[in-house]
Amino acid sequence: MIDNISEIYGVELGYWSRLKLFKLVLVNIAIAGASELAIESSADILSMNLAEKLSARAGQGLGVGLVTARLGLKTINLMRPIPFKQEQTPRLGSIRKSVVESLKNKLS
Repeated sequence: MIDNISEIYGVELGYWSRLKLFKLVLVNIAIAGASELAIESSADILSMNLAEKLSARAGQGLGVGLVTARLGLKTINLMRPIPFKQEQTPRLGSIRKSVVESLKNKLS
């Protein structure tokens, strides 16, 4: 994703920018792993049934997706040669709303 965004903007990432983004990728992976561990251990402790496990997985997917979206927004901000205007800046809240809306449409 990071390489694709840098290709779109025509920017070659420097050492420090690549290092900063790599750190964000590691944080993203750690959050995904921690949420997986939390769901598995709570499922065992609480004896969750299949519907509860699926609901927890959907929440986990939404959370990891939002962390990934945050990484994408950070990448765009690092590579964009001209800053966004205040009203045009992509926001995580708008991404969250569209993802939740999409999930509602698919579940209906």
